Amino acid sequence: MELCRLRHSLIRSESILDGEPMERQITQVKFLLVDMGLNEYQASALSHLLFLGETKATTLSKASGVPNARIYGVLDELSKMGLVTVRPGRPALYSPMTPADISSALIADARDKMRKRLSLIERNIGDFTELAKEIYLKARKVDARVPLLRIVSVGDVSLEETRKLYQVAGEIIMVMTRAMEYYSAVSQELKEAAGRGVSVRVLMMSGKNLGDDDRRTRDGIIKKIKEELGNSVEVRVSDEVILRGCVIDPEAGGRALFLVEEVGVPFFLREAAITSHPGVVKGLASMFELNWMFNAAEPDLA
Repeated sequence: MELCRLRHSLIRSESILDGEPMERQITQVKFLLVDMGLNEYQASALSHLLFLGETKATTLSKASGVPNARIYGVLDELSKMGLVTVRPGRPALYSPMTPADISSALIADARDKMRKRLSLIERNIGDFTELAKEIYLKARKVDARVPLLRIVSVGDVSLEETRKLYQVAGEIIMVMTRAMEYYSAVSQELKEAAGRGVSVRVLMMSGKNLGDDDRRTRDGIIKKIKEELGNSVEVRVSDEVILRGCVIDPEAGGRALFLVEEVGVPFFLREAAITSHPGVVKGLASMFELNWMFNAAEPDLA
């Protein structure tokens, strides 16, 4: 795509320098039509037909460079796509649709192809899934390795992954956060987890290491958590919350999502790591437990 844009830019520049000779404009239209889904012959024939207007196939073949043996088939293809009209006769005469009609027809054709493609995938996905399960990893020589980490961007993606972890938690959710400013985005999942009997622990930064605005935000979130979730959630604060994220069920198929604080780095440039590796999950859980037991205290609300 970048190459196409560069090509279009060069053509426009050359056109200005040369007084925009018509052949260069026709070539530019051809390149655009290729980018819009036509093949080389179709784009060449249609771009020259736009210039010539109603004409016979042999004349268009000479002007466009499409071989005479192919021109009739190409024009038939363009006609079926609604881009060209045919006036029967001896010889038949071909005319282009207007540029606006051509654009509309190409959009409609692309949408139709996407719908058909999507329908085909949806129609086959059930059979594929069932059959693929029968052969999946049957020839493996060793047990499949659990990937150590999967990296995702911080923001909407990491929030969605956090919701998923809360949704599947069965025993415990350990949350490590600065002030849990994102609480409203995950509150429903936490409520549902608590309703399933999942133990929820939230470790936040103590007021000692927060500015006045951040501390007010944190205090407001703590109060909201207590109001909405009551005693089903424990909240403590610590002078050190090195990692941010959560750990779920470290003793039973656990998972974790974590990131480090990067002051001055915008969210869209930050990354979070997701892991289901038993060793990493248990290590993160142990770090949480040690901090929770020896370095944390009841919230120091203002």
